[in-house]
Amino acid sequence: MKNNLKISISVLVCLFFLSGCGRLALQESYNATQTVANGLSATQTLFNPNLPLAATITPPTSAPQAVPDAASQDTPEPVAAATALIPPSPTPSIAGATLPEPWSKIQQRMISYGQVQKDYLSPEYRQSLSQEIEAQGAAKQLLSLELHGNNYDMYDSQYSLTPEIFYSQVEYLLRDGYHFATIHEVEGFVYGWFPLPVKTIILTTDISSQTVGSLASIASTFSKLEEQYGVKPHMIVYPWTGDMLERPGVACEGDSCWKALRDARDSGFFTFGAHSQTHPDFSTVGFEQLETDWLTSRQALLNNLGLNVYSLAWPFEVCSTDTQAMLDMGFTIGWGGVTKPIAQNFTAWQDPAPLCLPRMFPPAISGVSMRPAGQTWQQMLEAVAP
Repeated sequence: MKNNLKISISVLVCLFFLSGCGRLALQESYNATQTVANGLSATQTLFNPNLPLAATITPPTSAPQAVPDAASQDTPEPVAAATALIPPSPTPSIAGATLPEPWSKIQQRMISYGQVQKDYLSPEYRQSLSQEIEAQGAAKQLLSLELHGNNYDMYDSQYSLTPEIFYSQVEYLLRDGYHFATIHEVEGFVYGWFPLPVKTIILTTDISSQTVGSLASIASTFSKLEEQYGVKPHMIVYPWTGDMLERPGVACEGDSCWKALRDARDSGFFTFGAHSQTHPDFSTVGFEQLETDWLTSRQALLNNLGLNVYSLAWPFEVCSTDTQAMLDMGFTIGWGGVTKPIAQNFTAWQDPAPLCLPRMFPPAISGVSMRPAGQTWQQMLEAVAP
């Protein structure tokens, strides 16, 4: 009886100090080496290949996703390497290079991810970023943008883009001295170990079979502008992996969709994450489907691109609340939509919700954004600056 009473009191004490208990469990899980789904089945789960592209986002009029109070939790320090489902092919590091912190963490993350992009570790790149931070100051929050390729038209053109407008927007950023963050740099920024200059932009794109062909156009835009301005633009790509399967007469003839993604990978302008396998609303599914879907998606990216991804973009912008499950699967970064009050809907240094980060929309063909409503490029960029 006394033992039971002691146990009950211990449980109540832990519940009373729930935030502290949660922080401890989160830290322990995050720092632990996770072994996940060895021999994961390649069997594809059911999905609707004809789902309209507009179904991949939710209108900004929907209720914002709840975000934990920053004061109620500590931010765990990210591990340098996540365990791969199947070890990716070894990628050589920079010969003889001994990189200083925090660049050595970026390099180790690149190695565990499966692709070392040497341009983003070069002395010139590191010096340039250091000079930008010195001149501008270190960013406290960043504008993250959600695209669907560079050629789409949704919500009566309120959320829309053309290759020409996209070109002009990227050129605007380059002329104004913006840095384009990779997913590895974003992870370091969000977890508080990789500072970025105030003028930093995060470009993300959710990709289906309908938009995968736009990656070649985006790479062409980036290549032309890099040649002109001497700065390498970058975008983080989130493929809906179940939609990359061949459906004769519908999409992805042969291996065309995966080939387009491999070409994008090899261009050097992109880093990658997952956009799920079956594209469900994860707020409505149980743990088993959550785990199976994301592990299958990660495995598909590893099998087809050789990349051990650790970031994701939530379908319908709806973040799951099962943070522990996502950490256990090796995910450390996740993108939603309106996850904070719209005036603060930015990615923050030591962000309190790294698996439910916010995204805005770039200005549409009208010249103003749907999120935040009615704002121009200049207004959006000024709003994020502290």
